[in-house]
Order: sequence, then structure tokens, then C-alpha cells
Amino acid sequence: MTKYIQTELGIEKQCIHCGEYFPATKEFFYASGYKRKDGTQTLEANCKDCYKQRFKPG
Repeated sequence: MTKYIQTELGIEKQCIHCGEYFPATKEFFYASGYKRKDGTQTLEANCKDCYKQRFKPG
């Protein structure tokens, strides 16, 4: 399950692969393609670095 925490930087999300917390923005996570009922975009569970390592070998 996705974990979020509130810090002085704002809301941070935990990457399920590396376990690190990053700001819950598109700068650190890819958009998942789904939207919540309120219209906000959901984010992938992996941070961008882990996503690239796991799903875009190269």
C-alpha cells in the first residue's frame, strides 16, 4: 500500500521499490494514467529512477 507523509516540504510519497520518500509530484514519479474522482492525477508506485531500472532496461 502506498505510504504518504506530511513534511515541511509538503506531501511525500514512498517508492515501493527503494523505500525512499520523495515529494509526491511528477518531478519524482510518473503519472499512472488514472485520475481520482476529484480529477487529480494518480502517480506510479515506483519513483522515476526505480521505474526506469525495472521497466525500461537499456
